Amino acid sequence: MKFDFFTFGGSQLWEDIFFYQKWRIQRHFESKKCRLLDPWDIQRHCGTFDECSKAFYKYIEIYELPRQKGQMIVMIHGLFDSKNIFKPLWRAALANKFCAAAVNYPSSQKSLDAHVSQFETFMNNLVDISEVSFVTKGVGALILRELLNRQNMEWRKKIKICRIVEIAPPNQGSKLFAKLSKYKLANLVLGPMLKDATPQKAVYIPDIDKNIEIGVIDCGSPLANLIALLPQKYKNKLSAENESVAEHMSDFVKVPNRHLNPLKNKKIVQLTMDFIKNGKFKK
Repeated sequence: MKFDFFTFGGSQLWEDIFFYQKWRIQRHFESKKCRLLDPWDIQRHCGTFDECSKAFYKYIEIYELPRQKGQMIVMIHGLFDSKNIFKPLWRAALANKFCAAAVNYPSSQKSLDAHVSQFETFMNNLVDISEVSFVTKGVGALILRELLNRQNMEWRKKIKICRIVEIAPPNQGSKLFAKLSKYKLANLVLGPMLKDATPQKAVYIPDIDKNIEIGVIDCGSPLANLIALLPQKYKNKLSAENESVAEHMSDFVKVPNRHLNPLKNKKIVQLTMDFIKNGKFKK
């Protein structure tokens, strides 16, 4: 007997590998068991990826789901976040007639290379999408950089990349992460990505193709604001003014922010949508 039930999260255990019209197939990062979730995060099937895919196509017929169309915005969250941080931006994207997929990945459980492999699988499984833009938060920018420099990817043959917005990206690596990576507890809690996002590692991640338009939003956070209050010698050890700067940026904007989740800042959401639509920030 099968019971449908709410999943109650599990953002640091499950990774999205398929998305269509708010339905998603997730894979457990350790067991590789898959589950099919509906738009309300109710589990509708579990088993292998193929079994969940077959179950999904049955639900397409039952609910008469319309085909995806238009440009999709793929959203990649930061370290120890979940897809839910993008809810304000997701609503704005739908209101502007975009498809939108906020992708979950177990950010504290795996390395940069492992996360990139998940996103390659996710992109390969996109259906009815020919154009995509990306929005990243935090270390999501580093994952996207590595993803876009992987060679011979199947999805690149069928999907055009339009624009990219990076929110609070540690493009030059994070000095704070470098400091935290020296402590066992921090590595235990935040996982392999902590070291992968340090300046020593970030320097080896290739830059994104200069032909792709990139907009960078440099915004503060409660932690960044606290660091700014420290004496200069400590501040220099924990942060750098150019950490968010990316090569070949099309536009750059600095936005004051006091929200722990910058996507709750309406200005940041609006700037993001402006760049996705027009290739520049309306300042």
